[in-house]
Amino acid sequence: MKTTRMSLTGNEAAAWAARCARVRVGTSFPMGPNQEVMETLQKFIDNGETPDLKIIIPDNEKSAMSMQIGLSRMGVRSMSCLNSEGILWASSEIHYAASSRLPMLMTCPSRALEPPTTVYCDHDDFISQRDMGWLMFYCENAQDLFDTVLQAYKISEHEKVMLPVIVGYDGWETSHAAVRVDVPDQAGLDRFLPAPTFVKPEKDYLAVDWKERCSQRRYQQGFGGMQFMEIRYLQKKAEEDSAEIIESVGREYHEMFGSRHVGLIEAHQCDDAEIIIVCMGIVYPSVKFVVNALRLKGVKIGCIKLRVFRPFPAKQIVEAVRKARLMITLDRNSIAAMFNELGTALYLNSEVRTSGPLLMGKVIGVGGMPITLELISQIVEEGLDTIERGQAAKELEWLPIQGIDYDPTRHVLGE
Repeated sequence: MKTTRMSLTGNEAAAWAARCARVRVGTSFPMGPNQEVMETLQKFIDNGETPDLKIIIPDNEKSAMSMQIGLSRMGVRSMSCLNSEGILWASSEIHYAASSRLPMLMTCPSRALEPPTTVYCDHDDFISQRDMGWLMFYCENAQDLFDTVLQAYKISEHEKVMLPVIVGYDGWETSHAAVRVDVPDQAGLDRFLPAPTFVKPEKDYLAVDWKERCSQRRYQQGFGGMQFMEIRYLQKKAEEDSAEIIESVGREYHEMFGSRHVGLIEAHQCDDAEIIIVCMGIVYPSVKFVVNALRLKGVKIGCIKLRVFRPFPAKQIVEAVRKARLMITLDRNSIAAMFNELGTALYLNSEVRTSGPLLMGKVIGVGGMPITLELISQIVEEGLDTIERGQAAKELEWLPIQGIDYDPTRHVLGE
């Protein structure tokens, strides 16, 4: 399969993926670090390269999401790009889109939520949406982002899924860092991702007599009780069942284009590992480097990249760590989301609960705190000591914490 090799930032890769997916409308409110996505798409328009593409910049993120909901109802493939406080502002529309079973895609170059005031990265904005009903992917670099966006459209629009997707990546560190990206030829991508057909004739909003529909609205019967509950149940079941579609679409993408950025997780050196580190995003390449270095010294260590956060791939992770003695989660969010999700997964599996690995969690990199190879190595050393003792000194810990003189009754934040 012919490919074109480019040097792209994460944001540019998201824009190229939208172009290759033949997205018709991009809508976003510009806020660092997201604005480069729509700026890149606008350059394509200005150069005459994407005549069918339109960019809409509304007054705020809530409006951007509302527009995307309307576009999805009309069967238009679209992309929005929201992050930090902007994604919180659009929360009501984000929930509405999932409960309405609308296939649409948002990219999220993560930026920490204020206060304190910062422009740096952690994953709190992305993780804050974990219970909204969207499928959730997280990417390690621009190539991962390009490949994931294309797969996400096909997954979202699948008739057994019909749910929106968030594709996250680390703000500034991935969004503005250029790496080599292989872009397959458009003909091959068109075969992989045909034009959208998810709107059936009976749901064609352009064919609705809206004057008649609105005149009858006061007499419309709402959904209540059992109907409401079952519709919501079917939404959650579609989210769970999407794991099979994610794997299937990933296999197809790999066979066509050779990418490793597919599936629910990526396991590295886990077959005989005693220690396995679980992480996501830009942390993964650093962890993988440390794992490879320690393997040369005879340390039985492996790592897992969490590609998909919703549906949470508990079954796949439990299977990968079955022979390990210790799991270490590296959460770049203040909620310790992976630690909590994996703790639940291990507890619910009776075999693993009685004879499976210990679990140790570390919260790192919050608010842009550097994540160094030295820090990762120190965590591994603590893990080796934990295996010898048979018990973690601290099950969950924030690193590094030096201690500051902060009094919430006297010190002011957010002003």
